[in-house]
Amino acid sequence: MKRHEALYPLSHQHHHTLAMAQQLKNADESSSVQKMTRDVIEFWEKDGEDHFRDEEEVLLPPLYAQYETVDKPEIRDMLIQHVQIRSYVQQIRGVKRPDRQLFRDLGALLQEHVRLEERVIFSMIEKAVPDNYLFQANGRFHRDSYSGF
Repeated sequence: MKRHEALYPLSHQHHHTLAMAQQLKNADESSSVQKMTRDVIEFWEKDGEDHFRDEEEVLLPPLYAQYETVDKPEIRDMLIQHVQIRSYVQQIRGVKRPDRQLFRDLGALLQEHVRLEERVIFSMIEKAVPDNYLFQANGRFHRDSYSGF
């Protein structure tokens, strides 16, 4: 799927998110809970939290301006998933030894979330938001800690 180049940083972060999601979904008895906990917290603190903020504070306002509402089921689903993912991260941080099922559930949700954004939300944004704003927004995105993109 061809993506507007201003959205490349977010799509690039989605690639790393899908790798994390796959790792979490495959958690089994041989998976180290401590390592998965460290990985989730590192992922969240380095990129996840800022990525959500970029979407909520940089991308959604111009979408609202164009449609005069963000009361669309797809946007609601995205924001609800943001809340759910934040909740999973808080649970993982707050429990001494999280259950592996918690990691598998988070992995499945991360995968579903990325698919929603890449297939639906970003397409809505590309259609509704003028190019010049997308390019301005790109300059405000958090840079991926893995590649600096």
